[in-house]
Amino acid sequence: MKNVLRFSAAGCLLCAALQLWAQEPSGPPPVLRVIREDVKEGKEAAHEKTENAVMQAAARLNYPTAVLGMIAATGTSQAWFLEGYSSFAKLAETNRFFESHPEMGALDVADAENRTSSRAIMAVLRPEMSYATDKANLVKARYFNIITIRIRGGQEQEFTELAKMMVNAAAKSGNEQPVATYQAVSGAPNGTFFLMEPMESLASMDGAAQRSQALNQALGDTGLKRLAKAGAETIANEESILFAINPQMSYPPKAWVTQDPGFWGPKPTEKTVTKAPKKPASKAAGEKSAAK
Repeated sequence: MKNVLRFSAAGCLLCAALQLWAQEPSGPPPVLRVIREDVKEGKEAAHEKTENAVMQAAARLNYPTAVLGMIAATGTSQAWFLEGYSSFAKLAETNRFFESHPEMGALDVADAENRTSSRAIMAVLRPEMSYATDKANLVKARYFNIITIRIRGGQEQEFTELAKMMVNAAAKSGNEQPVATYQAVSGAPNGTFFLMEPMESLASMDGAAQRSQALNQALGDTGLKRLAKAGAETIANEESILFAINPQMSYPPKAWVTQDPGFWGPKPTEKTVTKAPKKPASKAAGEKSAAK
């Protein structure tokens, strides 16, 4: 419940108009695949290196969809990867890609040495529970706060109404934080929702108190009482994790690279940045004479 109120402070029951994917110009993708990897302690650098190799292979082989990679800045050592699709049929096409390119599987085997476990989750967009998705700019995003909420059995309708109430209050308060709600349909316990908040910098968190106050005013006493009661009755548990977006572990749309090549563009390899050996200093005139 605390994070639902904090979410209200940050903007609304969720966040992120995941315009991750240039092929989804109308807004967040209807289908989202979330891949969570739990990384072994002390293997973070090795994991980043193997994931970078995966993304380089994806670019070389024209992987069918973009990938946003993130590493946890709080909580346990883990990495999440987000892929957006217009339909489950499109997701199936991506799965067939691996059958045609076995080297991707070989890279995954190498990466398995750095993980303790992994999980793939499929989720669908809940547009009626989303807000201001046209205002998100993930090209400039550097962090994601992801809140995972699991609701009690039989409480989905009440949770939906709660989310709608928050969306209306956000609009009334003039909140500009984009919100997109995804509900897990496979790979996670029933009643799992993901609340995602993109931030260009951690400075966004400094305004949380002010946004919370504005939202509370928009809700009014009646709304706040309903929020407290419905939240306690509806939500079983929740977890908030701050992630840092990692371009080395991402396969961004070409448009992103064009707009912000300094962050999303390929980084130089060690060979590229190795300095050329210095030329020997020219000998002094006296040394030349002595050598004769």
